[in-house]
Amino acid sequence: MSNLLPKVVIAGLGAAVSPVAVILLITVLFRDHARRNSLLFLAGFTLVLVAIGVISMTLMDSAGSGRTGRFDAYIDVALGALCLAFIPVAVRRKPKSQREAGAGDLGAWGAFSRGMLAMLVNSSTMVIYIAGVHEISGADASFAGTVLAMAVLTAVTLLTLLIPIAIYFVWPRRAQKALGSMRAWLLGRSKVIGVALLTVFAAYFLAKGIIKLA
Repeated sequence: MSNLLPKVVIAGLGAAVSPVAVILLITVLFRDHARRNSLLFLAGFTLVLVAIGVISMTLMDSAGSGRTGRFDAYIDVALGALCLAFIPVAVRRKPKSQREAGAGDLGAWGAFSRGMLAMLVNSSTMVIYIAGVHEISGADASFAGTVLAMAVLTAVTLLTLLIPIAIYFVWPRRAQKALGSMRAWLLGRSKVIGVALLTVFAAYFLAKGIIKLA
């Protein structure tokens, strides 16, 4: 377990790098009922994230993850290939318009569904989070250890959403300017960040899988 948690934290930190999700969250924080809607956005995002984790864990366990090195190597290669496949998507993705930050209430369902959508279209977070699940499934930990590792992975993945929400809750007036600057910075660099992240993890997963197969 002591060897597993550092790997899980690293995977979570990689999955947490999510410019699109942060931009959408800040948009929610700029609208009416920001506190309620930001929590609903987070709930929608988390629901999809956890569902992906549970489904991935179930499939990997049933397929024999952790019991055969070659199977785990093929998963690593597949994750690397997915990262490469998502690079053109990240290149073509257009930044959201500045008018997205306008006033008005999204409504409870609007905020919740936007959080779900933010995770569903978040290719880099999805792949890297699944890679973290793969590390857990192959570790042969106890049920309690598996649940703890999944909780840590999920919590670390959510850090880049939890931090802006916490800042807004504590300093709502000051947060407006800081979050606005963050949003503008991310809008100009989200494509570069996404492509760089996918490229680095594609190389890592492919190298890891190929070395296991060699």
